[in-house]
This record gives sequence, C-alpha cells and structure tokens, in this order.
Amino acid sequence: LIINVNCHPERYARFNLPLVKDDSGDFAGPLAGIHATLNYAVTNLPEIEVIACFPGDTPWFPGDIVENMLKEMYATGNEVVWLRTDGQVQPLFSVWSVTLCLALGDALMKGMYSPMQFILGRRHSAVDYPGFLPGLFSNINTPEDLENARSLATKRDVLAR
Repeated sequence: LIINVNCHPERYARFNLPLVKDDSGDFAGPLAGIHATLNYAVTNLPEIEVIACFPGDTPWFPGDIVENMLKEMYATGNEVVWLRTDGQVQPLFSVWSVTLCLALGDALMKGMYSPMQFILGRRHSAVDYPGFLPGLFSNINTPEDLENARSLATKRDVLAR
C-alpha cells in the first residue's frame, strides 16, 4: 500500500506506509496522484508491474474489484482498466500498468488533469459492477457524510465488512 497525500502527511504517518506527494505541481488533481504513485513504484519497487488506485474518501467498495480488474487487464493486454457501476464511470477505481509513468508525466506537463481523458487515449477497458448496494462507492468528506455512512453501516451489516 502507498498513500498519495499532499496535505497533513503527519495524519497518515501512523499507518507506517509510504507517503507520496504529487510531483506535478500543487493541486493538479487525482491524475497527478496516480502519476506520483506510478513514479514511486517504478523508482522504489521494480518488481511491481501494476498499481491499483482507489480514492481514500470511499471506504466501501466490493472486495473483488482488484481481482476482476486484473483479470480484465491480463486478458486484454490493456494498460488501464477502470470500473463502471450501473453505467457511472469510476476512473479512480482502476488498475494501471507502471509502463504508463512517462506518458502520464508528459500528459500532466501538457496540462491534462482528467483521469478519464488520459485513459481514453490509452489501451483501456472497463469492468462493470451493476446493482451495487446502497452506500458502496459513497464519498465521505463532511461530518454529515460520515453520519450518513454510519447510519447505513448500522442498517446494512454487509457494508461494514
């Protein structure tokens, strides 16, 4: 596990995981975080061929998505595989070949910040997850979001797993 974090890294130090800061300028968005993580993997973890990406503010998602995205990646030879849930694009739930590090860095230098825009220019495919449970893929960014998530977790034991 690698955590991409640009603000308050001291909050994440307790996890004893590598903390990677964007290397593409301030607040360049999630694509910059993916690039920084790919760059970290290429530089420090030469045995790594693929990274899996997940937004840190989305605590609940199906446990088999990495396995399914990797199956798709290896079956198709695609460079990026991303998730689609009931037709909704979820490009931050994705797996990325580390071979994309240079091309992604170039795209960021040219001002491209949209993950989906970059993905569509590469060999890619989506894995579909239809009919997911309420609360899955919900973002928790405010105290109200957290309270709603707690309420859902209480009502739906399966979400708390």
